[in-house]
Amino acid sequence: MTLDVAASAPVPQPGEALIRPLRVPLTEADLAAAAGQTEFAGVLGSDFVGVVEGVHPVSGPEAQAWVGKRVVGSPLIPCGACDLCRRGLSPHCQQRRVLGLWKQDGALADLFTLPIANLVEVPQTLEDDAASFANLVGACVHASRVTRLEGKTYVTILGDGAFALVAAQVMAKLNTSTRVLGTHNAKFSLCERGGIRHRHVSEVGRRHDQDVVVETSGEPAMLEFATHLCRPRGKVVVCGGAGPVPMEALTQRARQLDLTAIASQEIEVLGASGGSAREGLDALAGRGVDVSVLVSRRVRLAEGLRALSLAKDPESLRVLVEP
Repeated sequence: MTLDVAASAPVPQPGEALIRPLRVPLTEADLAAAAGQTEFAGVLGSDFVGVVEGVHPVSGPEAQAWVGKRVVGSPLIPCGACDLCRRGLSPHCQQRRVLGLWKQDGALADLFTLPIANLVEVPQTLEDDAASFANLVGACVHASRVTRLEGKTYVTILGDGAFALVAAQVMAKLNTSTRVLGTHNAKFSLCERGGIRHRHVSEVGRRHDQDVVVETSGEPAMLEFATHLCRPRGKVVVCGGAGPVPMEALTQRARQLDLTAIASQEIEVLGASGGSAREGLDALAGRGVDVSVLVSRRVRLAEGLRALSLAKDPESLRVLVEP
């Protein structure tokens, strides 16, 4: 994979916009691709806020109206023609492209392209930094709807990365019992600001008493831990993901999970991936989610390799790449 484009700018195809990025937060999926956990060999950068510089020359007035607008966008580009797309399951399209992660060069470039259908205009009242987290917040809103949280006695979120800290804010509004269990105490400042309960994972036992456990870390050991926290017939929601992971990696992770606990306790395991950038923007514009402390470092695009190095720091939440 690479961090910037060649000297010539990409040419938008019919239905596409040419975008100049303003902010690109490095995500866990970007780091997984950079570490060779996928077969992607293009330009990284799956999340962004940017300005539309142009559209395909033959585009009509509706497409031309996007020029000059500040936008975010869904990184998922479905084919629109397969059986899953026709059934309304386009997020699971097997022919999909994913911005900066799979068969589509990403936003860590001077300019990049994305279908106009993927774009959402950013409200003028929302700053660039906050807008760049629209997909993250949208994914957390989606995860909060996978299973009912209201009325549950105990809800636990595992992990202390950006997803966990934002999900905690979203889910605490639905259930005040929500707590976060992580391994890096330095990352809990956002929980403290929001009045959300938090503890180190080493300080809790495996009492099989949690109604819902939301696993955000992506670590097999934490997923197994989730099954031991969950009450009989409780629910484990597995969030996030690192893009198109090779099948052999998925097989290895499955072998490390204690499936006996899931069967014997009749635990329901649910997946949650993706979400709506528009819903993320709405939550951010309404000031219902605070992402101000997620920015650990700022790095210029020309220092892309340094940005990746900083983002790998266990204490880091998000490194923002700027032009």
